[in-house]
Amino acid sequence: MAATVGIVSIGEMGYGIARLLVAHNFKILTNVQGRSANTESRARDAQLTLVPTDRDLVTRSDYILSIVPPRDAEATARRMAAEVAAARQTATHPLYYLDLNAISPASVRAIGALFASSETSVRFVDGGIIGGPPQPGAAATSSSSSAAAAAAAGGSSTWTRPSVPLSGPFPLAEAPVAGARLADALNTRHLGPGVGTASGLKACFAALSKGLTGLAIQSFSTAEQLGVRGELQEHLRMHSPRTAEMVERGLVGMVPKAYRWVAEMERIGETFEEDGGWGEKARVFEGIAEVYRMVAEESEVGKERRKGAELGNVVGSVVKGLRKEKEE
Repeated sequence: MAATVGIVSIGEMGYGIARLLVAHNFKILTNVQGRSANTESRARDAQLTLVPTDRDLVTRSDYILSIVPPRDAEATARRMAAEVAAARQTATHPLYYLDLNAISPASVRAIGALFASSETSVRFVDGGIIGGPPQPGAAATSSSSSAAAAAAAGGSSTWTRPSVPLSGPFPLAEAPVAGARLADALNTRHLGPGVGTASGLKACFAALSKGLTGLAIQSFSTAEQLGVRGELQEHLRMHSPRTAEMVERGLVGMVPKAYRWVAEMERIGETFEEDGGWGEKARVFEGIAEVYRMVAEESEVGKERRKGAELGNVVGSVVKGLRKEKEE
């Protein structure tokens, strides 16, 4: 049985996942109302079906994937919960709502409660996305007919995919409308029945990856102002080459995403403080959130969300932003 998946929203990750699912013969809906003409054009190019309202999205979908900036996760869920309550009273099967946002376990439990209180049948799934957006391999890009054939034969291997841990009482693979096929296409792993488990894993992972990049921003910008950034890079490459590669790649790659990572760092702090039992000691992530806020709001590359900037330009722009902030 064919399945329809509604995606909110078509940012970089949502777009990549939409393309992956289209290649695996899922029908993908999205609402681009209020989004830019470029976003609408990208959605059409990816063969997505555009619907005019959230009501259409929840009425026509078997699954909703929420993939939004962390700061928007709860507002998006409230909006969708209201539409579900109004529009799916006569649905023949439950709607699965997958929250795949980088939020804390406490936040995702609060979102799950929104749907649990609905009189309409909704299956809430806690999730996270670990890794970059899906990218097609050679077999997936060769032709539409061969891509469809690869998908029919289990062609997930032709794509580079992130990991998608899931948790909660309703395993996606057991969903009645092509649930097992969707779970496989998305590269999911069900961690257990607890809502918050998957979001917690995502937070722990991001603390080590994006948290390290936040520390590197401070380290490299301080070294720049001391006139020893070159020596710092040289010593990292000499004594810890994997760290050098990771932080240099992270510094360049974080620029267009810094604005989204502000709230994500705050949610990581909440996770460690509440679920990890670290209390106020976890508030170091409030400081890392402020680092990303400064990059996004004060640095030139951050304001432009510039992709492909060189390391020296990124660090120099951060230093200028720091000096500007200090003068103000």
